[in-house]
Amino acid sequence: MQDIRQLEVGMTTEIGTNQVEKPEVGKEYVRGFDSNSWLLFTEDPAEDRPVVVRIDSIEDDVCYCTVTRKLS
Repeated sequence: MQDIRQLEVGMTTEIGTNQVEKPEVGKEYVRGFDSNSWLLFTEDPAEDRPVVVRIDSIEDDVCYCTVTRKLS
């Protein structure tokens, strides 16, 4: 996983399936600066959760994702 502060919309990244609450291909997940857990994204804005990723595929224990939004 790259530093989320360095991620921009359209970039790809990888996260471990153990970091995602119920990972599912096609769903969007959000993570805050001070957390290692990714939660299902809702439209509720929050300053401490600046990056949203969409899971494109899951292989073994890795989720391959694309950054879809940068909220800050």
